[in-house]
Amino acid sequence: MIDLEVAKNEFMKYVSSYDSSITEIDRKIKHSLRVMEQSKNIAESLNLNEEQINLATLIGLLHDIARFEQFSQYKTFSDYRSFDHGDMGAEILEKDNFIRKFIQTDKYDEIIKTAIRNHNKFSIEEGLDEETLLFAKIVKDADKIDIFYEASELMLWHTDEEIKQVEEGVISEDYLETIKNHKCIYRDDKKRPKIDSIMLVVSFIFDTNFKYTFKYILENNFINKILDKFNYKLEETRKQIDLIEKIAQEFLSQKI
Repeated sequence: MIDLEVAKNEFMKYVSSYDSSITEIDRKIKHSLRVMEQSKNIAESLNLNEEQINLATLIGLLHDIARFEQFSQYKTFSDYRSFDHGDMGAEILEKDNFIRKFIQTDKYDEIIKTAIRNHNKFSIEEGLDEETLLFAKIVKDADKIDIFYEASELMLWHTDEEIKQVEEGVISEDYLETIKNHKCIYRDDKKRPKIDSIMLVVSFIFDTNFKYTFKYILENNFINKILDKFNYKLEETRKQIDLIEKIAQEFLSQKI
């Protein structure tokens, strides 16, 4: 039995120890609750049973539990400059059996921790059983949906300098080719133009799994909303953006 009210109350109790007046902390609380809801929606769209839907919902709620300690310690959400928040999330739940705060039975512990460990990875680990893989894919999709929401409805690239860099930049050719090939972009350590960080987000459409996800992204016009935020200065960049919007539209339409 998974009691989602108890789980949500325990989650809110946990995050209350962090200062929600800090924009970044408040943002991650809201993100966690939205991913919780989207995980439920995806699970329902797959006609899973009630317990499976509740399990997916719980994983969505807990998927970013390490983000609060990450920001508290390092003042960043960059895993590269701190720790892998997927791995750390599983560790937090494991330590002192903290997971029991959120779910009474230990029946699903490995599924929960594995899905959380994998939600932020470039690709889900190989060798998972069918059930575990399903829940890993559900939370990965739900997380992607909310990343698109935040990137389109909020302003993640918000400082004047960041906006200037985006609007004056040209997309790296290898990133553009990756999108043309319908592949998710692998983040590397190269120093890249700021506009490439937006392409990284856009390419997440090629790392999603379910019809619900594709349809939701398309119906909410997330890709165009993200790309149309900026006044690109260079003709070359405007042509690149037009091409990417066309590729995304066609890809998503084919998936639904």
